[in-house]
Amino acid sequence: MLYVLLALAVVLAQQADPFAFFRLSAIVTADDRADLDRGEPVAHVLSGTDLEVATVAVVPVNIGGDRLVAWMRRIEALKKSAYVVAIGRFSDRPRIEDLAGLSLDDKDLTDLQSCRPRSCNLKLSAREMIQLQRAAATAPRDSKAAVEQGFRQMLLDRVRAYLETGELAAYEDDDQPVWPAARFASVLQRSVWLTEGWPRFAEHLRASPPPIAPDVESFVYWSKERLADRAVISVTHVSIMRGHDPGLPDTLVAGRQIFATHYVNASLGVTALVRGEPDGPNYLVHLNRSELDVLGGPFGGLVKWFIQRRLKTEAAGVLDGLRRRLEGGEPPAIAK
Repeated sequence: MLYVLLALAVVLAQQADPFAFFRLSAIVTADDRADLDRGEPVAHVLSGTDLEVATVAVVPVNIGGDRLVAWMRRIEALKKSAYVVAIGRFSDRPRIEDLAGLSLDDKDLTDLQSCRPRSCNLKLSAREMIQLQRAAATAPRDSKAAVEQGFRQMLLDRVRAYLETGELAAYEDDDQPVWPAARFASVLQRSVWLTEGWPRFAEHLRASPPPIAPDVESFVYWSKERLADRAVISVTHVSIMRGHDPGLPDTLVAGRQIFATHYVNASLGVTALVRGEPDGPNYLVHLNRSELDVLGGPFGGLVKWFIQRRLKTEAAGVLDGLRRRLEGGEPPAIAK
């Protein structure tokens, strides 16, 4: 009887505040709720460490969890935008053909030529730098093609190692080794709404290698996205879980970054579908917490302020575009 009463209390609390799971009661204000009631998106900056930026965006949406999952499976179509230069999903058994659409910008190719251990503009290990430079040296007449093929192979090796053993290659920054797995664990630990609200899912995300679970759907994709003046190539592991217990979101999609060429040491992006009132819309919530390498030094605070301001401005618009895509119908079929 006590359990029934507690479950009922949770359900009633969620109906009063659909964002209770994310602990956003003090973030999503009454004015925000009025904007959401008018169908407008809202966005806010969240607190974080000196090296972190964290944002949340919310928009009402007239879809269910099945539609969100269907589009997530077609991540190439879902993320298509002016910011995304190229994108591709890895096969269940990743292969080099999965990276056929990936190319390097001239700026990255130039940086690779001058890369040295503890001094490189790309987040590569010393071994990877040497391998790519050797690829260029062995094919001087077509060094770009050789380096790009070597880079694709490097990414493939990283993804296979991550899926098989949980290994994430370290690199050095300011003479200090950076361990991506440890940085991600720190970012995840500060996402208290997830570690305490859905601990089993948080443990799944923390584990390396990621375990196979019957109630978690997962895949890995790569993307090349324009960020500031650079094209950032990244690899993300997506995990999808449906919530059936009172107080949990209908659907939670977590993206764990396992590689990035620039800026980002670790990142956790979560897109969730939250149930609204029975006769009203549901809500699409997106939270991102990232540790960036550009926030250190004497001007780190000023850089962080500018980045947060830009992210807050863009987050609402990006989520609103995502809503229109989701509400527009089922995702396009995979071309055969």
